[in-house]
Amino acid sequence: MLPIVAYTDKLSVAAGETISVMASSFGAREYRADLRRIIQGDTNPEGPGYKDERIDLDLGGARKAVEKRFFPGSCVIVPAQRVLSGLSDFTIAAVVRPTLVDERERSIISLPGFANIGIDGEHFVAEAHGHRLEVKQPVNTGAWYVVSLSFSTETGSLAFAVSKDNEAASEDVKPQVQTAKVAGLRCDAEEIVIAASRGLDGRPAQFFDGKIDRPAIFGAEISHDALRRLLADFSQLARMRSLLAAWDFSVKMTTQTICDISPYQLHGRIHNAPARAMTGWLWKGQDLDWKKRPDLYSAIHFHSTDFYDAGWDVDFTVSLPDDLKSGVYAVRLVPDGDEEAAYYCVFALRPPRGKPSRNTVAFLFPTCSYLAYANHRLAMDVPGTEIGMGRVVELDRHHMFLQSNPGIGFSVYETHDDESGVFHSSRLRPIVDLQPKVKSFLGGFGSNVWQFNADTHILGWLDAIDQDYDVITDEDVHEEGMRLLGQYNVVITGTHPEYYTRNMIEALQGFTDRGGRLMYLGGNGFYWVVSFNEDMPGIMECRRSEAGIRPWEPGHGQFYHAFTGEYGGLWRRNGRPPNHLCGVGMTSQGFDICEPYYLAPAAKDPRVSFIFNGVSADTKIGDFGLAGGGAAGLEVDRADQSQGTPDHALVLASSTRHTDIYLMTPEDLLDPTPDWSGTQADIIRADLTFFETAGGGAVFSTGSIAWAGSMAWNSYDNEIARMTSNVLRRFNDPERFSIPEHKDS
Repeated sequence: MLPIVAYTDKLSVAAGETISVMASSFGAREYRADLRRIIQGDTNPEGPGYKDERIDLDLGGARKAVEKRFFPGSCVIVPAQRVLSGLSDFTIAAVVRPTLVDERERSIISLPGFANIGIDGEHFVAEAHGHRLEVKQPVNTGAWYVVSLSFSTETGSLAFAVSKDNEAASEDVKPQVQTAKVAGLRCDAEEIVIAASRGLDGRPAQFFDGKIDRPAIFGAEISHDALRRLLADFSQLARMRSLLAAWDFSVKMTTQTICDISPYQLHGRIHNAPARAMTGWLWKGQDLDWKKRPDLYSAIHFHSTDFYDAGWDVDFTVSLPDDLKSGVYAVRLVPDGDEEAAYYCVFALRPPRGKPSRNTVAFLFPTCSYLAYANHRLAMDVPGTEIGMGRVVELDRHHMFLQSNPGIGFSVYETHDDESGVFHSSRLRPIVDLQPKVKSFLGGFGSNVWQFNADTHILGWLDAIDQDYDVITDEDVHEEGMRLLGQYNVVITGTHPEYYTRNMIEALQGFTDRGGRLMYLGGNGFYWVVSFNEDMPGIMECRRSEAGIRPWEPGHGQFYHAFTGEYGGLWRRNGRPPNHLCGVGMTSQGFDICEPYYLAPAAKDPRVSFIFNGVSADTKIGDFGLAGGGAAGLEVDRADQSQGTPDHALVLASSTRHTDIYLMTPEDLLDPTPDWSGTQADIIRADLTFFETAGGGAVFSTGSIAWAGSMAWNSYDNEIARMTSNVLRRFNDPERFSIPEHKDS
């Protein structure tokens, strides 16, 4: 287990700025902090060895380690603004689609201290000032229900009604109604909570799992049949004189704001980022884009496991020296003097804002991909991972911490408890696998590192060749685009830059089009569309629409992102195939053994002679490595002109005959015959690719996540590291590249 965990308020910060640290004890009594530059995070004894550099900066002495908790669960919170004060006659209503029913109590809509509609076990229940009503009909997950609780002072009748939305023409809508005689009720609620209630500690509790659409409150008793008609037509509903509040979740979809269409304007805010732009009660496939028919997307899908911002108090703030050079750093927290149990808060120190950099090389720190995999439990919660690895899962204390603390939030590879996909991942929480020294599940035989730690093989190489460079993050590129990229000769990717926003991919394309040089040292890059939210810093959305290797799909009609309205899924399906940017695109994955590349005739082309300077290989390269024992593997990309690989691109070498754990990607597999595996399908390969761009730039792509693991072999003294250094040396030379003239045959 981890005795202390923490996070910072930023993943990208410049020298002279500050960064705040939020820490929590999980057994530690006290801790000390220092600042480290991370150079090599892999602890494999067969590798170059772990390496960091302590920065001489006083971060204070011993601090008390205070326990702080995780509070997952999403809802809507609406201040009542005294509108409900003294309310006696009323109707509270909503349309709901539960997706998880168990022994827990769940609240659909709550006026704390006054009334509540929810689910208790398998039945709908309602309560008003201690008077409880229950509908005995069991709740069916996946079905829509209209629920209402009403009271009339004149009759003294408290009525709770539930009607299931029957789609079959032969079935009548028959509400189940429970009533009770009550002497009198008077509302004193100061807020409305949707999809939760308030616990004894004052925090949201009893979270609802499922969709809620069209919640409303009236200052009069309204029959259930009339309610169904009203809720189906918001324009008619808004004209009701008894209407006190009606929340239209389709308004201001891209923000945290929840809009009340009543004259009282009881607007609220979402808590912990539930999924918006979700198909509602009236959606029957009339349109698939919420921007065209927002009225059909008036539901929010809430989860008891949603998590956006841990909201911990700041422990301390670090002022970073003005002369600190750009790089990857970590605030290290050492609990109770135990350095083996240290926790690392990793961040990128970018170049100063608004000033030209003195460096001509940039390492693009793939923070979107780190967020996508943040706190992932692939080998623990996803069936079949061991088969895909070809070996037994290795678990360390980081993995055990995740299993013991599910409230820390998920990666976008998991599902919520109701088995719907996790659309969001946030950096405003501890990310325990974004640390050096962490092993993974998917890194192949050997080091078995993934994402950040695999990327430190590249950082270690830059250190080994004494190359000056800047570190910039995905978020930096998203916000600044070519203003940032344009000052560099060379941009180097990480091993697995899989997740990209439109701003990022267009900026990188603009960089190469205008003479920039791109070294894509990975595989499965530029694959999934993701988006940020201007109203919610630090969170990322991913909807795995259409095909692709994916652990879940967003659900019918829910392929467009709520944050930006853009179509989710693969960049290949969104007009930006990775082959067009970098010459290769994802073709297969397997997490056991990696292979060498076999040189192609194009390797002797004079255009690429600089790549092979000092390399004596005649037939193959990279039959060694810390990731699976070879340079080509884990996730591999192929060149394909039909997907955008330039006609003049050179495939210098290719891998062949991967194991049968490697299977074709779903987007390429039209007919699932048994011959689409590594030993049988030529399409399953990594293509080492080079091409020039019209602006005088060039692209070098390895098409393999395992490449950097081979670079690090023998402490970077090998042919793969030498070739990569050759490419960097030439790419950093401002002499223009030229596209070869086409020669007629």
